Amino acid sequence: MSTKEDDRGKLDPFSIFEDVKDAEALALNILTYFTGVQMNDSNRFPKLSKAVKQVAESDRPSLSAVVDVLLLSDDPESMQLGEHIRAFQELSFARLLFGDGDRSRAIQFHTALNVLQIQDLELPAPETDPAQYTLSEMLSVAMMLPISSFALKFIQGDRSQFKIVLMDEAWAVLNTSQGRNLSSRLVRAGRSMNAGIYFVTQNANDLLSEKIKNSIGMKFAFRSTDPDEIRNVLKLFNLRDTEFNRNIISELQNGQCLMQDIYGRCGVITFNALFADLFKAFDTRPPERKKVQKREKVLSS
Repeated sequence: MSTKEDDRGKLDPFSIFEDVKDAEALALNILTYFTGVQMNDSNRFPKLSKAVKQVAESDRPSLSAVVDVLLLSDDPESMQLGEHIRAFQELSFARLLFGDGDRSRAIQFHTALNVLQIQDLELPAPETDPAQYTLSEMLSVAMMLPISSFALKFIQGDRSQFKIVLMDEAWAVLNTSQGRNLSSRLVRAGRSMNAGIYFVTQNANDLLSEKIKNSIGMKFAFRSTDPDEIRNVLKLFNLRDTEFNRNIISELQNGQCLMQDIYGRCGVITFNALFADLFKAFDTRPPERKKVQKREKVLSS
């Protein structure tokens, strides 16, 4: 998905969900994240909630309409909330979130494979304090909320079919209270709805929340030489922090990882790409590097 007009509103809560209550809940999650309004804010939260509910009951609900309702209010604080949200609305790829009520371009749940890939995201470094996020970084992280909600709706389909949800850069979801709640719901729902949830992240620390950690069945950790990261991996795997265990992680080779199965058993495994077409499809190496390796192979032969 990109900033093109054809993609407008594809991640708008009112486009993702046909159920009004589901759309309301997601819209409120996104807008409270943008504005920093907490549920215990007895002054601003009801005003934000009221605007979302008013739009949800209209003929063409959208996040853009919520902004309009707030800006047209006679209440100064509601107008201030609207101005705050409009600052995000005017960013380039915000049109994915802020639709115009047209559901004809909505993402379909019944397709066999959905890849939600967003161009030009500016995800902050995982260690960045959320209070220091720029507008673009906050919007980028907020994009993960409707994606997570879409995944939750997706796995609630036909229970007779095994479904897979893979969340790359999962730290962006797990770094917010809204995202952690959605992730916990994904894991819990996955068990009963015949679905597997895969979290892919650069740091084991992102998964150390007890609610998430205790719900993960199988774990895979690749090589790391950072002492803190190694300790976090051992903690995630419930292994003792010994020199022997630390060396196992730091000395893993390309294609190897430490695996823990659902019974808690650990071992080093090696991945082999059995199908060349799949290896090529998921190869993320720069094209220039591939060409160099190809020339080296020709010369060596």
